[in-house]
Amino acid sequence: MMATDTKKVILFIAEGPTDEDALSPVLKKIFQNSHVRFHVVHGDLTSDFTVDNSNAVKTVNSHIKMELDRYGFKRSDIIRVIHLIDTDGAFIPNANVVAGDVEHIQYEENQIVTKSVPRTIARNEQKQRVLYRLYPEKMIGKSPYAVYYFSRNMEHVLHNDARNLSDEEKANYADEFADTYSQNPEGFIEFLSDFDFAVPGDYGETWRFIFAGTNSLHRHSNLHLLFSDV
Repeated sequence: MMATDTKKVILFIAEGPTDEDALSPVLKKIFQNSHVRFHVVHGDLTSDFTVDNSNAVKTVNSHIKMELDRYGFKRSDIIRVIHLIDTDGAFIPNANVVAGDVEHIQYEENQIVTKSVPRTIARNEQKQRVLYRLYPEKMIGKSPYAVYYFSRNMEHVLHNDARNLSDEEKANYADEFADTYSQNPEGFIEFLSDFDFAVPGDYGETWRFIFAGTNSLHRHSNLHLLFSDV
């Protein structure tokens, strides 16, 4: 493909298939002069206990290499790598992780309720270490890199729904979002720039904001910054 195609590649790394379903159609419109490709991790590599601050960059690079092999393009064909993550409330103080008789972790406005406080704190600290390492990175494997967040997750930001959703509910939301914005890129960018959840400031400032207090449980995103030069 790439031997005869002069378009360059923008690679999005996402946690789940609904991220691709919701965002890919409109992103292909916005970046129509490039090939938009999604690499779906089918999980959260930032909370994977095999990943830490010492191998986080190497792990992301291994996922980039998977797409090089999958599509048969060269490293030089990639002009940007955009890593999309959910915060999952992971940056809150440990004191705001409390025990409760719950089957699954419950995310509330200013606390996480869990049946295992030590396990949830360990997950949070794991995610913190990885993202403290990744967010300042500007290049990974010679490809320009940036990581953007949805807080506490994509459905919370895009649909203002903070519930623990089923896979079917997430899929329905993704289809609805794609139907709304796939042919309306200007509306999509305007929506992401909504002052209700778009964190003000530059890239570094938006990350310092989400690291503070209980902000990573609230409805916030910095993805609008991706389009500041579009």
